[in-house]
Amino acid sequence: MKILHIVPALETGGVETGTVDLAVSLKKLGHTVFVISNGGKLVRYLEDNCVLHIQLPVHKKSPFALLLAPQVASVIREHRIDIVHASSRIPAWIGFLACRLSGTSFVTSCHGFYSRHLFSHVMGWGDLVMVISKSVEKRMTEDFGVSKDKIRLVYRGVDLTKYPYYPDKYDNERGSFAIINVGRLTPLKGQYEFIRAMKRVIDSTNSADKKGNSKHVEAWIAGGVQKGKEYYLKKLKGLAKELGIAEQVKFLGVRNDINDLLNKAYCLVLSTNVPEGFGRVAIEAGAAGTAVCASDIGGIKEVIENGVSGLLFPPKDEAGMAGAIIRMLTDLDFCRECAGNLRKRVERFFTLEEMAEKTLAVYEEAVRKSVSRLSGQHVG
Repeated sequence: MKILHIVPALETGGVETGTVDLAVSLKKLGHTVFVISNGGKLVRYLEDNCVLHIQLPVHKKSPFALLLAPQVASVIREHRIDIVHASSRIPAWIGFLACRLSGTSFVTSCHGFYSRHLFSHVMGWGDLVMVISKSVEKRMTEDFGVSKDKIRLVYRGVDLTKYPYYPDKYDNERGSFAIINVGRLTPLKGQYEFIRAMKRVIDSTNSADKKGNSKHVEAWIAGGVQKGKEYYLKKLKGLAKELGIAEQVKFLGVRNDINDLLNKAYCLVLSTNVPEGFGRVAIEAGAAGTAVCASDIGGIKEVIENGVSGLLFPPKDEAGMAGAIIRMLTDLDFCRECAGNLRKRVERFFTLEEMAEKTLAVYEEAVRKSVSRLSGQHVG
């Protein structure tokens, strides 16, 4: 099968990483895969794995971006593409129009809770619509009127070979305990609340754990600042200084070694204040065998079973967040059990192989439906 992915850019982020991993996985399965984007750091990985990248300005949030549709349609015809897959709104508009011009099958994958705007409706216009969680499925059916018959649930997956797993991770003595928060720096991700919660954690653990041992705890914040949001990083640094924990709060910036950081960290905290479609970093932590505490909101609830494979707390609840982290720090047996259970869940439900297999099945079904529609036949 010849497959074309369209995404805005290939810098960093869950959608971008997932697209690249999927494209390379499908290539290894023997399919011909192309990716159109505005370029970025991840292009090199595609090219190293013989996936052809075509650079076009499909990232621009402007009506003029739709003028790229004829050019994309030409790419589709030239390479005899069987199916086009869009994972974001501007690329979806371009892909939808290009597929209408070329008579090609078109699918979308919905990764978030899109605003109720006409512009967003295109995400439900695929021949089939993939959603990354049941929470996103509910949003697409209830708020955008997408028929359940068109929706296919395909959870995100990670390449387990990229995440070394050490079952005895929590058996080793530690000089310090790093609590990591991963995500772009924005108020929506809740780093402000995370730092305030970490003040409580540091004060508490400086006292003692169950055995009377004090712990040196650090907060690691990994993620870049979006253009125009530099004020937020300044605000976060100011908060850490104000709370007297500036030395314990480490701002790591954009990192390409998240798998290594997760392996070194004692616990991951997802402090998001708004629903996320899935929370890819949670399964990355699970793959690395690292315990997770997360906001009880959105798709993350489909990854973390509260009290079994991690701990959930109400969004924006600094005390609840701190309490979850403190429990992981002071109840080693519970922490070890949660991390092990999450690793098992990832192995069972959230692998790259599982994602690629289910995505490919959606492609094949969409192409059959498209052929049937064009020939005037009905496929049940």
